[in-house]
Amino acid sequence: MSRAWERCVPVFDIPILTRPFVALCTLGAVACGLVLYREAAGLGAASGMNDAYAWGIWKTFNIMALTGLGSGGFSIGIATWLFGRRSLHSVMRTAVLSSFLIYASGLMLLGIDVGRPWNFLWILAPWRWNVHSPMLEVGFCMPLYTAVPLFLEATPPVLEWIHSRWPELESTAEMAESLLKRIYPWVLGLAFLLPAMHQSSLGALMLLAGNQVHPLWQTPWLPLLYVWAASFMGFAFVSVVLMVCHLVWNRSLDEDVLREMSRITAWLIATWLIFRFADLAMRGRLHLAVQISAPSALFWMEILLLLSAALMLAVASKRHNVRLAFQGSILAALGGLMYRFDPTTLAFQPRAGAFYFPTFIELLIDIGFLSLTVATFSLLAKVLPILPASTRLWRAMESARWNKSVLHPQQAEYTHYAAAD
Repeated sequence: MSRAWERCVPVFDIPILTRPFVALCTLGAVACGLVLYREAAGLGAASGMNDAYAWGIWKTFNIMALTGLGSGGFSIGIATWLFGRRSLHSVMRTAVLSSFLIYASGLMLLGIDVGRPWNFLWILAPWRWNVHSPMLEVGFCMPLYTAVPLFLEATPPVLEWIHSRWPELESTAEMAESLLKRIYPWVLGLAFLLPAMHQSSLGALMLLAGNQVHPLWQTPWLPLLYVWAASFMGFAFVSVVLMVCHLVWNRSLDEDVLREMSRITAWLIATWLIFRFADLAMRGRLHLAVQISAPSALFWMEILLLLSAALMLAVASKRHNVRLAFQGSILAALGGLMYRFDPTTLAFQPRAGAFYFPTFIELLIDIGFLSLTVATFSLLAKVLPILPASTRLWRAMESARWNKSVLHPQQAEYTHYAAAD
């Protein structure tokens, strides 16, 4: 569908069943077994949650924080489609797939975190909705965003794979592609609207917590700051994914695209930091940042991570320094994670003396689902045209596809160009 823009190629020359892949799947299997235990024994036996901390890391980390990293499809999509950064089309498939997998993993953990997961069925009964609750937007928009825009935007690589592997299904794949083209403007609209709604609603949830959230984070601008943070976190995470794939799988790397992403990320972080300090000053809360306290230390850790990231990415975009861009993107992702996680857990005090720390089971389930997310991305990137490739490698694959002469990774032409890259 958008093959001419994206020029993506599967990682054919790396086996699927590697030792890291098996280890990740093993951790995922352990997590699934522990989920069965959690459902049988209940939240109290499997988690460290209590009456004061009714939300554990499956919500505060995987939903509140990690969905920020999974906003690459949202933020890069806006830059590509609304602001005309056409060079970023080449990384859209990577952004969309990573977003889809992170959101799907988060939604599964959300179901595990809920004490009565079967009550999710009430989302299908509009007459029972609490239309005044931000949780409604989160509970409605996140599944809808995952199931419709992200899923549909992730289908073109699948259609291309079906087209190349099963020529007898070519007409079916073309019909599906034609239908997707007709509804694509509506899909794009939902892809911009739904994440903006639920990311701002995540901030609104903490806004409703009132003075239970430390004043360094509690602000009427939380919904805007959460969406804004998701924007630079999405760019940073996609940059990290591309560079890790370059290192691990020896993939080609478009330095011009990386430089563009670094420049946009640095600009988003810098303006976000200015806005946050201006908000603290206008609310008369800036003095809290210089107090000797744990919240103050957390605040400056966030600021230093993000300020360092902005400076490194700005320099990397001017000096064509890939290593600096990699380091800056990691710092940006970590700083964004801290900002999204701190007010929900570390800087959150529901009542005096209340304490929460995840149990070993909680941590294993979380690690297992993250492992499954990475393993699934690895599998799909080796089977489907997800990662961007050099122009000549893409043309070699396209020529082979249409000539029906090369349909498997072992053929000489592909291997020759892959080795050259």
